[in-house]
Amino acid sequence: MRGMLAVTVALACAGGTAAAATMAPEATRQAQPVPMSARAVGMYQGSYVVLLEDALGSRRLPIWIGELEANAIDLRLKKQKYPRPLTHDLVDSMLAAAGAKLERVEVVDLRDNVFYGRLTLRDAKGATHVIDARPSDCIALAVGAGLPVWVAPHVLAAAALTP
Repeated sequence: MRGMLAVTVALACAGGTAAAATMAPEATRQAQPVPMSARAVGMYQGSYVVLLEDALGSRRLPIWIGELEANAIDLRLKKQKYPRPLTHDLVDSMLAAAGAKLERVEVVDLRDNVFYGRLTLRDAKGATHVIDARPSDCIALAVGAGLPVWVAPHVLAAAALTP
């Protein structure tokens, strides 16, 4: 990771305010998910973070992830390839070989400070499959496919930063 990127993530994380609760009112749970994009990967307070941001730049969602996941997302953000396929490259190749397509990537919940993700795939016969996944894997696949990451409003209410 580059030092400047770490500073960018730190400034983005430190510069905003976040809600303290992990549960939001029922009205927030009923609202529509918000499309976000991975903007940066870096370190904050000794841990790796991927920073999601909405289209207007008005909300940012930091998600703490592991070092390997951070490196995988960072490579994809920079459109760089490792000499041999990494796990997310393998998943992309397997989906393509099976005639399946990644259709939607979501961060659907936040419980006990743990984010939960979900992938929606369409197989070669047109059937839809929803798969539980770690948000870091969801984000890496979304970046590779050029898809937004749809974040549940109650997750944003609980953890988003506002500049």
